[in-house]
Amino acid sequence: MRVSLRAAIAVALLVGFYVLAFGLIGGLLALEAYALINRPFVGVKLALLVVPVVFALVKGLISLERREQDEVPGTLVTPAEQPALWDLVRRLAADVGTRPPDEIRILAAVNAGVAEDTRFLGLRVVKRRMFIGAPLLTSFTEKQLIAVLAHELGHYANKDTRLAGVVVSGRDAMLRAGSHMNTEHWFQRMIAKLFRGYAKLYLRVSQAISRRQEFAADRFSASLAGSSAASSALRELPVIDAAWDLFTDRHLTVAWELGYLPTTFFDGFARLRTSPELHEELEEIRQHPSDPDRGPYDSHPPLQDRIAAIDALALEPSSGWGDRPAVELLTDPTPLLDSAVMNSLSAEARTKTRVDWATLSHIGARARVVHGTERLLQAASGAMNQPPSLTTVLDALDADRLAELGTAVPGNREAGARARREMARGEVLPELSALVALAFSDAGLAHWELDWLGRTTFVTSSSDFGMTDHLDAAVAGSTDGLRSALALAGVAPDYRPAR
Repeated sequence: MRVSLRAAIAVALLVGFYVLAFGLIGGLLALEAYALINRPFVGVKLALLVVPVVFALVKGLISLERREQDEVPGTLVTPAEQPALWDLVRRLAADVGTRPPDEIRILAAVNAGVAEDTRFLGLRVVKRRMFIGAPLLTSFTEKQLIAVLAHELGHYANKDTRLAGVVVSGRDAMLRAGSHMNTEHWFQRMIAKLFRGYAKLYLRVSQAISRRQEFAADRFSASLAGSSAASSALRELPVIDAAWDLFTDRHLTVAWELGYLPTTFFDGFARLRTSPELHEELEEIRQHPSDPDRGPYDSHPPLQDRIAAIDALALEPSSGWGDRPAVELLTDPTPLLDSAVMNSLSAEARTKTRVDWATLSHIGARARVVHGTERLLQAASGAMNQPPSLTTVLDALDADRLAELGTAVPGNREAGARARREMARGEVLPELSALVALAFSDAGLAHWELDWLGRTTFVTSSSDFGMTDHLDAAVAGSTDGLRSALALAGVAPDYRPAR
């Protein structure tokens, strides 16, 4: 089926959605009026079904036409604040033959896009916004950024078919159809299924159009930035995405619960992306990019197919775009990028103390170690009926209570005391080692470092920390050497790591 015919059918389905909705509302109200006139008692009972459904349908139609005034994500940038970025976007919009956005917003996400506020299921555009991910600005070259932005603007050029843009805009609206129904109620659940079925039909019809639009937008991308920059940008997207996930999961909020955030964000992200320990993993993603699972109605063709199609075009850039880092398009980028990240976090982020990356990694790594010692402290407290502290642990070891400090149970129920002690030793020794490390760290004699893979390293002020023999002896029931070393380091007798 030709795309133009599919587009016409899809637009007809969009219009048909209103016909279906208003037809249901009119039919239900007519049924209710007839029942009230001819059988008032039945009409009152029927109203219990009809009124909630009509209310939900009307609410759904209103929400499609006037979306809830949620806060628009991202940090708004004006032409006066970022003239170079705005000039580039306007130039690209003119080159692809569409109007520029009314707003540009910077997001803390590996994404770029042009979204429109629409009415009549996408048939009328009210406002157009461009969203640009801060991780892209700090990772792409200027040519790669141009390729991505030209692709997004190309969706709205509509040179393939004017109806295709309406189809693309209508997908989001159609996905929200029937969302206000109460699926706990059988009648509303049945109506919701009707709308979901209608939406699936629309998505099936529009999927081929949307995928063709992706290829058409890629052609805009390659024609403006060149095939090399366009395909390299697509290869780089999964790399940036993987790096950003690692950055946000293991580093950005590593000390969130303790009340800390880094002083600046993107210098850490830049170091993570270029760290030697991540090079091999990120290069593998770059060479073999894969697609996220977006479900059966995904509008995007496979990434490898898009890259192959762009490379096959073998187009040169239409202008002499530079290979400088894309972040150089920004005026004073650090506050803007910082703001984009802060806006993506909860309001509580404003109350956090900002520290440098070295301090943050120590705080975060230390918190992990503290968590790993809590079991031993509580076990010693229970065994000795004393407050949980390092001294209580050592007292329990001197009192030959090692087996009580462990939790592991031998597989053989007939196992004797020696087997139980050995199992407890394997559990207690690393926990005691961590507890002693915390004591020396809090005394200012050591600290932790967190590498970009999230691995913790204990760094001492001496090349020979010399605690192994003391720890082994302590677990064997002789804690004198360890106690002396702790006293020499200035560790308080009742030391317990603060959270």
